[in-house]
Amino acid sequence: MVIKLLDDNQLRAWGARLALPPAAVDELAVVAKVVRENETLEEIFCDFHRQTALEGQWHREWTPLPTDERVQAALGERSSLFYLLAYLAALPYTEREYRRRGIGMDIFDATMSDLRIWFCHEFDLNGKWTFRQFSWIWRHLSCELFRLGRLQYMLKPFDGSVSAYRSRSAGQVRLLAGPEMLLRPDGYSLGAGRSKPGDPFYQERDQPVEDVWSPVFEARPEGWWGHPVSPYGRVLKEPLLLQCAEWEPVLQQGDTVLDIHIPRSDPFSVEDCRDSLRQAFAFFKEQAPGHPFNAGYCHTWFFTPQLQHILPPESNIVRFQREFYLYPFPGTPGFLWEYVFGEKVRSRSGAPRDTALRRSVLDWLEGGGELFDLAGIMFHGPGEWGSQPYMSAWDGIADET
Repeated sequence: MVIKLLDDNQLRAWGARLALPPAAVDELAVVAKVVRENETLEEIFCDFHRQTALEGQWHREWTPLPTDERVQAALGERSSLFYLLAYLAALPYTEREYRRRGIGMDIFDATMSDLRIWFCHEFDLNGKWTFRQFSWIWRHLSCELFRLGRLQYMLKPFDGSVSAYRSRSAGQVRLLAGPEMLLRPDGYSLGAGRSKPGDPFYQERDQPVEDVWSPVFEARPEGWWGHPVSPYGRVLKEPLLLQCAEWEPVLQQGDTVLDIHIPRSDPFSVEDCRDSLRQAFAFFKEQAPGHPFNAGYCHTWFFTPQLQHILPPESNIVRFQREFYLYPFPGTPGFLWEYVFGEKVRSRSGAPRDTALRRSVLDWLEGGGELFDLAGIMFHGPGEWGSQPYMSAWDGIADET
């Protein structure tokens, strides 16, 4: 099997296309040369390439990529680059599929820029050219995920433990919690905010929560009976009935949603998101007409609800959070910590205070505050982006549990 990317000229051409740093391309070129000159490694490489790029058997689990001990023995610290190179060898097939579907090369280049972002992130972390994000980038290479403007998108089945309903008269959206949830007394998910001794964000109060409870849910002839979810992300203790005459279901488990991701590094604003969503709504209507999505979905450290107390309301992070209807998730402080301080910072005392966000987070933790991320969904379109329709309807209303 002839794999074009193993050729030095082809590799460097793609490196330039991806805007990889020259030093990174040089490291990949070293690995490519070793593969070309080692019959055993070339056989392993071709077999892995066939399984992934040609047959679609990507590593989809959120676990480290399984590796061949022969690759490790031959390449040592460069072993991850062997597999990255094999993933990159799918790029010509991906480009061909974009052209077949009539998708512009500007979208191709923007989407594949994530490869550079994560590759360089690894170098920033440990000073060596390595790669770990195999469980993520297969989506780009298999034409499941696309970057459209500031944000990335893909279609997926909704698996959240809530169902959504819309008022037929007022258009208001209400979520009901699924009975499989395990909740803290305050209505947040059991395990939310949990950390262990030694973590920089550990709090002494992190102990198992007593009085765990679960919501009820029943589909009755007259409607849906269950515990409502506040848009701020917690379940209220007083159940209610959403009557069929007034409410209609708009999202259940298994329905298609537009999964939204926020790439690292670039500037971020409400206007950027609105423009990106306009592109996404048009793109998927054209590219996937048989798979209309019922809602937008996102899970991000931006959805740490305490950020509404930590940051000013005009913060772009808070404004993005407030565009979504949040619901319980057993998030940890680590999601926010990794993105705000980086994976290298493992001590709160040594954490930098060089930005307003970092100072605010550290002050919050030092004051005894907890942190955890939630998930969220949205039902309004790009034209309404910025209206914050879910939380604004609840602002000033007590949602105490």
